Amino acid sequence: MPLLPFSHIICHPTKDVIVLSFGEHLQAVDAKSGLIIASTVELEERDSRGLQPQPITNTPDAAQENKACVQVLAFSPDGAYLATAADDKILKIWDTESWKCLGTRTLVRRSNALQFSKDGAHVVTADKFGDVYNMVRDLPDVIPIKTSDTKITDDGDDDDDDDEGEQPILGHVSMATDLALTKDNKYIITSDRDEHIRVSQYPKGHNIETYCLGHTSFVTKIMVLPGTEETEKYLLSGAGDATIRVWEFLKGKEIQTFDIREALGLPPAEEDAEEDLTVFSFSICSIKKHIAVIMEKESRLLILQWNEEAAKVELFKILELEGKPLSVEYDRSGNLWTSVVPEKSKTDLVSVFNREYMQQEDITKYINVFGSKTVQTIPDLFNTEELRKHTTDWRELKKAREEKEAARLAGDPDAPLSKKRRKNKNSRKIPETTPTTSA
Repeated sequence: MPLLPFSHIICHPTKDVIVLSFGEHLQAVDAKSGLIIASTVELEERDSRGLQPQPITNTPDAAQENKACVQVLAFSPDGAYLATAADDKILKIWDTESWKCLGTRTLVRRSNALQFSKDGAHVVTADKFGDVYNMVRDLPDVIPIKTSDTKITDDGDDDDDDDEGEQPILGHVSMATDLALTKDNKYIITSDRDEHIRVSQYPKGHNIETYCLGHTSFVTKIMVLPGTEETEKYLLSGAGDATIRVWEFLKGKEIQTFDIREALGLPPAEEDAEEDLTVFSFSICSIKKHIAVIMEKESRLLILQWNEEAAKVELFKILELEGKPLSVEYDRSGNLWTSVVPEKSKTDLVSVFNREYMQQEDITKYINVFGSKTVQTIPDLFNTEELRKHTTDWRELKKAREEKEAARLAGDPDAPLSKKRRKNKNSRKIPETTPTTSA
């Protein structure tokens, strides 16, 4: 049975620790040695390739593990906490010393993006209905229960009760896809399915500063480019229109459009094409000012160089991976971590490249042997389908692809759709009409 790929990689802001998610589970890994520090799933016995099984010092309580696939993760600025949100709308806060879950909260809707505030006291979440909320980090079941022995102090602040719930910040008309807070926490930048990027004041999001408009398809990723609080003025965005764009976000001014098709040596997309290359995600290395960009279902990885003086990105290198990448992340040493959906049974799930982009197999040998878990079939881990504006419901398209993939794995790549699926598919066709003539 195949191993479930790691869908997300995130780096601890102050320690050499990498957290990877796979399905509903998490693993914390030492970024220097590659040893697994903690895991929410018991590691399975499998061919060790001569490696000795390594002890896990801290394993979270199995009763606290997620019940649905983890979709978004974020560290607090000091790295003391990790926030995760899953498909079941459950937000969790984890302690990164013990790797125990400190508390949970059911969100109004599924979260598409998470970020901690500058002081780590609040978690900002953007959901699939376009709403953005601000909530306290200490979730309700984390707050100590008051007893007769608890000393109650009155600090004269009557607003404490207001902090316990979700505080709406702003709303988009369509699905919110990502969010970013500036380093000084003065502004919150949000993107949506309708090609919009909005710059608002934080936490009073009803005060809109400007819009960054120019993408011609849904925006998938936004990130403020590295700089000090005084020089932090540029935003990077990626979208389903095969472009990456640089913005001077407080002015709503587009500085550069980087054409991914041109960088990969591909011809321009046809004018009537329903889909184009989609920027799936990217990661920025503050040490080298490199940006690693992955495109949905494209095995080539773009490495861009950020030139702050010229305020533009330039192509630095193209990496060819042995599978379709799901996530990329630079660690604190400048090494690049990548996870892929393997195209061959012997392909590693995780690879690490050093600053010269040479592969470091010694770091990932434990993860690729003992990490993850076996599954019957690998699900579709690319989540941009619901962002596309098809004439046919995206769920039907996804199900049809899954059926075709299952048939291919069963040895019948040309297997037709089931009768029920054919009926549903045909029912969405516009009936042909023949012109009638009056008698």
